[in-house]
Amino acid sequence: MLVCNAGMSTGILAKKIEEASDGKLECKAYGEAEYLDHIKEGYELLLIGPQIRHLKKQIEESVSIPVDTIAPQYYGMMNGKGVFKEIEKKYNL
Repeated sequence: MLVCNAGMSTGILAKKIEEASDGKLECKAYGEAEYLDHIKEGYELLLIGPQIRHLKKQIEESVSIPVDTIAPQYYGMMNGKGVFKEIEKKYNL
């Protein structure tokens, strides 16, 4: 799950991450106001956009899955492949 202010630009990045994963990941994007409505859908990781990284601790306290931030350089370039490689490295996919 990707979370940002409204889920709009992150929706584009979610699709690029899915494409880069060659079917290994299913990725959806939501805004910070709605992610809790979807958290019980079986997500294993929550990534937050750089613009709301200040909410990381609050988000971590509200979920029972790992929470990480998306690197600003990958987010700004909509680099799904870069984000996927980071996920692979950190979470041993």
